[in-house]
Amino acid sequence: MEASSASATPSEGSLRRRAPRMCYCPSPQKPVLVVSWTDNNPGRRFYGCPNYWIGKKCKFFQWVDDEICERGKVLIPEMRQRILKLQAEVSTCKKREKCLTVCLILTLLLCGICLCVILALVG
Repeated sequence: MEASSASATPSEGSLRRRAPRMCYCPSPQKPVLVVSWTDNNPGRRFYGCPNYWIGKKCKFFQWVDDEICERGKVLIPEMRQRILKLQAEVSTCKKREKCLTVCLILTLLLCGICLCVILALVG
């Protein structure tokens, strides 16, 4: 029986890539982890320069995740849309529940007041 190595080296396609230390800007900054939602790379993570989004076009870019298969490119956006829709429905239900709770409390208060008035008139 062969002995296996205790420290296996990660494969080329491994998701355990190290975060880069600095970008290529004149005043280097630590790259940020971003999720791509383009048609070709839905849900695929990458490191990018934080200055990119404020107009400074640093060329730093490094994928974290492996490339997504064609089926994933269809399935991931569909599931994301489904999740967003369900989250919106949950939010609507929570608002409705809050409104109904307030209505119930007000109804109970009104019933209590009516009961007190009736008891005061009877007694």
